[in-house]
Amino acid sequence: MKKILIPIIIVLCLAGGGYALWHTLQANVFSTDQLPSNSIINGVDCSDLSPEQAAEKLAEEWNSRTFSFTKDNSTLGTIDNLNFTYDIETSLKTIKEDHFVSAALNYLFKRDFKADLSMKVEKVNKGFRKSLRQADYLQEKPVTKTKDASIDLSTNEFKIIPEVYGNNIDYDKLTEKISSLIAQGQFSLEYTASDFYKQPEITSDSEEIKELQNVYKEYLDSKVTYQFGSQEVKIPAEDLEKMYNFEFIDSVSTDADGSEKKSEKELKVTVNEDAVREYVEGLAREYNTLGMTRTFTSLSGNKISVSGGDYGYAISMDNETEQLIKDLESGKEVKREPKWLMTGFTEYSQTDDIGDTYVEISISKQHLWYFKDGKKIVDCDVVTGNQNQYDTPKGTYGLTYKERDAVLKGSNADGSSYESPVSYWMPFYGNYGMHDAPWRSSFGGTIYQGGGSHGCVNMPVASAKKLFNNLANQGVPIIVY
Repeated sequence: MKKILIPIIIVLCLAGGGYALWHTLQANVFSTDQLPSNSIINGVDCSDLSPEQAAEKLAEEWNSRTFSFTKDNSTLGTIDNLNFTYDIETSLKTIKEDHFVSAALNYLFKRDFKADLSMKVEKVNKGFRKSLRQADYLQEKPVTKTKDASIDLSTNEFKIIPEVYGNNIDYDKLTEKISSLIAQGQFSLEYTASDFYKQPEITSDSEEIKELQNVYKEYLDSKVTYQFGSQEVKIPAEDLEKMYNFEFIDSVSTDADGSEKKSEKELKVTVNEDAVREYVEGLAREYNTLGMTRTFTSLSGNKISVSGGDYGYAISMDNETEQLIKDLESGKEVKREPKWLMTGFTEYSQTDDIGDTYVEISISKQHLWYFKDGKKIVDCDVVTGNQNQYDTPKGTYGLTYKERDAVLKGSNADGSSYESPVSYWMPFYGNYGMHDAPWRSSFGGTIYQGGGSHGCVNMPVASAKKLFNNLANQGVPIIVY
């Protein structure tokens, strides 16, 4: 019986002693926030520091070091002032438990508490990344850039252009390697540039690019043709590519028994509305004639250069964007004019949207000509706006409308009001227009320099009548220069 009791007593004593020791360590070591005295973490004295303080000290020590690049035991170059951010505070909070024996010995026998932990890099600062990219010694010369396989959009064959394996550095990969070394306390890299060459992500033998090639043949061989007068414009494949979103998504089908089949890639095609609007904006910049400078020799023989005004062709941004989206979604062949916000009097032309029917008014000559289908109908002197006070606006305009027996109202320079009845009223810009002026006995010359109109173009009654009777109701170009 005694032989059985002795081992039991020994076990109980050991258990009791172990419990007492554990209770003591819990009360005096693990329950405190501070690291033990004589704590050496990664070779840095962190005695009696809180985890937050220790993390700050370790980061400061690590960031004060220099990272070097070597080749065949020779230094290629170095980067100072790392200024990295490290994810180590959580590890420091549990470091005593993770290194139980060392923590217990430190408490019981006042031995050094030594531990090593990974200085995991949480964030690489921009300055280091910039220094890395500016380090010429890391890049081989000459540089050949790596390129993904792509599709040639210059022809409707849409051939696959093979990938290019270059020697430019993948700095993300290099940074990741440096971060892993620094985490283990290593501040040098035996550098071989080829280990960090950027690799193409898409190769010519990938199924995705072959599928994309087929899709491009279907969608990017333009089916939309714009008609600008006699000119036809197809949307280039490069622009169509931006207007479509081509996305490969996983498609999982199921068997009859409900089990899933192998996942396959399914192509989803949608229209990118922002890209469509951007294309339409570019189309408008190139083909709108509204407000453009027109330089030509008129039928009167005058060489004219005039800018401004509200005459010309202008694409409706909203309506054309909406229509083009519909056309792209339909996939049908379409040939049409763009949706116009404004149009000229003649068929569209980028070089001549005036044609041979227009009114020409020369302020310097105080003269008006009207040509209809190339034939001169009216040729007379006029009086334009009183110079430097009521100047007649220059530019190219479209006739707004014409009206018989109108009363023109406005204010004089002294603030008084006027009412002028006219027989033939032909406005072209707001309240500015052409009309008969029966109160005048003479026209032309220098009358406008001191005795001009309130901005309208005053005409002899007979000439105004002839012009009125031969003008279309609206839209005829009025050129004032």
